[in-house]
Amino acid sequence: MHKKIETIKDFILVVLFLSTILLLYFFWETPSIRNFQLADIVNYEEYEEIPLDDVIVPDNIYAGSGNGVYVKVYSDKRQYWQRGIAEIQKFGEASGIFVGEITKQQYLEAMSGYTSVQFDLGYEVPFSQFCDYYKISKNQSFDTIEAVSVIAYSTASSDGLFIVQEQKGKYYRLVADQDYTQLRALAEEIAASAEASFYPISELLGVENTTMIPWEATVAYEPISWKTERQRGSQEDVIRLAQSFFGENFDFIRRMVDTKGNVTYMYGYGQKTFITYANGTFEYNEEVSNSPTGTVSLYDSLDTALQYISAHGSWHTFDDEQANLFLSRAEVIEQDGRKKGYRFEFGLMAGDYPVYYDRGVPLAIEVINGQVCYYQRNLIQYDFPQEQNNIIQTNIANILASNYEEIYRLMEVEKKDAAQEDQRFDQVVSAINDVRLGYFCSRVQAEATGQQEMVPAWIVTVDGGMRVYFDAQSGLLLGSRKLK
Repeated sequence: MHKKIETIKDFILVVLFLSTILLLYFFWETPSIRNFQLADIVNYEEYEEIPLDDVIVPDNIYAGSGNGVYVKVYSDKRQYWQRGIAEIQKFGEASGIFVGEITKQQYLEAMSGYTSVQFDLGYEVPFSQFCDYYKISKNQSFDTIEAVSVIAYSTASSDGLFIVQEQKGKYYRLVADQDYTQLRALAEEIAASAEASFYPISELLGVENTTMIPWEATVAYEPISWKTERQRGSQEDVIRLAQSFFGENFDFIRRMVDTKGNVTYMYGYGQKTFITYANGTFEYNEEVSNSPTGTVSLYDSLDTALQYISAHGSWHTFDDEQANLFLSRAEVIEQDGRKKGYRFEFGLMAGDYPVYYDRGVPLAIEVINGQVCYYQRNLIQYDFPQEQNNIIQTNIANILASNYEEIYRLMEVEKKDAAQEDQRFDQVVSAINDVRLGYFCSRVQAEATGQQEMVPAWIVTVDGGMRVYFDAQSGLLLGSRKLK
């Protein structure tokens, strides 16, 4: 009896072994199942990473002839910046450079009363890192300058440069032992170009404010329809994007769906989380390792961010359309009073103008200690009209005059700072720190009503982090948002 039992056991083991082989053969060879194998998922690394130099272009380039009128560069911004950097490198070759701090008024006089060119980066960069990246020879006197947000030239000091650190209100003049550059010729070339003319607010509206605004602008007014990347893609596209974050661990993640249609993919106990929202936003979070790190470099962090984006969704949308993105913001992340990393935000261009959302940004990524810990992707795809027939002229000064009460209300002025009614216009206009044309895309309205159109608009930003949007044609208030 014992021998028979052992024989039966051996037979069962053989049957189980053969059944396992047959099941494996079935799963791996059946075409309908093979379509879902992870090895067949497209790798986003097939798209090349965008070089740093294609991203770190100044937010604004202004040039003036000394008559109070400035020309703003639009179409050739990258070319002018590359030429400007080449001349700044020549300046660094001087054997002796003197650095002296000047007042804001002295800087403004040098820019307005003489031929000048200003490269406004749009964010601050440690000056030492700026020099290292662009291979500018560092003089010992450069240690005085902590960071740079604007680098400029003026014939008021033809053998020098000007550096602005906006966050701390610092202005510096750098003087060499002779004129090494051709920046004057570059400034004159830009000032003589046919691009849009800008004026300081103080010149047009009679208040103390050096923010540049155009007197009027011409724009094609055509509402443009758009859809989210998720609306144009498929569920397989979403799965491919999710798998790019988890790699070979994708088989071990949990998938949760809430009542609103948002899907959460989670690895472990929240070490990695990827959420696909019903409104078309994708968001990834990852725990930051506690490993120590040295000095955090903006350019190294940005390079890490670009590589990450290329491998996790790429610069193309789901239907392989190239997204025209640009670096719109670089902000330091601090923990325990120490600089730990950077948050980078990228804007989206539609034709010649940037697109502004009333909630979120097209793409954001955070790098801490060289590790990406947050990635948000919120791209839209638009159907740009082939012909633009409705050309309008729009005047921002008139729009501000008609809507200053609305802006004043949105500014949430403290009672102790509240102005009398006849002083509110001056208070509002004095607080403006940026004005530009763009497309306004209401993500809030799209979720509420399903309407997905964007229109040309004036984008007005005021001190305190409030951004307000006005229809370029009617001048009506379209929306606002509080910036973080």
